[in-house]
Amino acid sequence: MIKLTGKSKLFKTGNSFGLRLTKSDKELLHANPGDEFEKSISPDGQTITFRKKQEVSDETKAMIKQLFDDNSELMERLKDK
Repeated sequence: MIKLTGKSKLFKTGNSFGLRLTKSDKELLHANPGDEFEKSISPDGQTITFRKKQEVSDETKAMIKQLFDDNSELMERLKDK
């Protein structure tokens, strides 16, 4: 596992705040503008972990839709639970 190290300074942008990533951080994360990340903060507020959200392929989406369509009666019963 590659561990990212270094410093990142908090900055204000409009009504929000941000942390900068270096170009090498961006490359290691295979990140692009618009990519979404999930964030978790430790209870003591000292550690922030970002996890890149995985994209679901069109093939997987089609498979899920077919599964729901094939089992629509079951899905309706489960929805009411």
